[in-house]
Amino acid sequence: MPLSDLFRKSPQKQPSKPPRNDDSLLSPEMQKKRYDAAREVVNLLQERFSKEGAHAGTVLSTAARLAGTSLYRSLNYKNDIAPGVVVLSNEVNEAWPQLINLFAYYCKQNGIDVMSKPLVTVFPEQDKPRMEVAQVQLEFQDRYHEIMKNHGLDHLNGAGAGIIVCSIVFHYHCTVAKDIDPYVAAGIVAMGIVEGAKTAPPPLRSGGSMDSASENKVKNNNRLVLGERDAAVQEARDHGGVFIDPNPGVLRTLQAANIDPYLIYEKAMLDQIEAKIPRIDFVKANVEDLFHAWKGKSDDQTPIHVRLILWLKSNASQYGYEQSGNSWVLKQ
Repeated sequence: MPLSDLFRKSPQKQPSKPPRNDDSLLSPEMQKKRYDAAREVVNLLQERFSKEGAHAGTVLSTAARLAGTSLYRSLNYKNDIAPGVVVLSNEVNEAWPQLINLFAYYCKQNGIDVMSKPLVTVFPEQDKPRMEVAQVQLEFQDRYHEIMKNHGLDHLNGAGAGIIVCSIVFHYHCTVAKDIDPYVAAGIVAMGIVEGAKTAPPPLRSGGSMDSASENKVKNNNRLVLGERDAAVQEARDHGGVFIDPNPGVLRTLQAANIDPYLIYEKAMLDQIEAKIPRIDFVKANVEDLFHAWKGKSDDQTPIHVRLILWLKSNASQYGYEQSGNSWVLKQ
């Protein structure tokens, strides 16, 4: 099949009633808007990638990262987060499974049950995306946003339209071109949604460029920044790094339900540890002083960042980390 036919044999029928709880998102009018916008994005991807060959993993991850970036914008973060900084938030953890379930729904309608096997998270070398998240956001986000706006879609519905794009690209590569394993493809889509949803994008209409200060912050994303909340967030915004920032409303809800909000932080930190982030830095905190001051105290007395120190003291070595001053560093 000529490359110019990319996506042309993708499913033309729009799936009806995807699994969402919000009735407004199920309206035929809104579904049509999302599908029409998705077809425009598919054309955009076709035009871009047909010039160099449509590498399946790259096209799939691009579509997924754009959907995830639209989800990120729907969460209304402050605009002072440097592009490329990874934000670990409970809102994303709650929202992205809905998008991957929607993707699985579309795929199943087209004959492939991508949820019938465990999600693939380690990809063959030949299938790994050839673009970074920041590259995707810089190159495509303005046009993507313009398309969604022209069809009257907000950021959340823009994310839904992005999932339709993912399903169309998936259908082409897995059932027409057959150049990637469907379960590898589904894993790339799932990972791409998360990457887009947790990576602060450049401002819209930034002209496809990033200033040197922002580039340095992106390069510094190989560390997790911990400490008292305001200090950790400000350090990551100023100098780069991954930080954990649950919505205060979510924390209040958990506390009202007698659920320990520390669990959000521990899980987010553990996710980064299991992903082998090179280092974990505590800022504006002396780890040893805090450890000795709070060791043996009850959890309800101990600040969350100190409980993270206690956890690392007990568990970090089994994951290959060793303490160095106020940091834990992954051993080579």
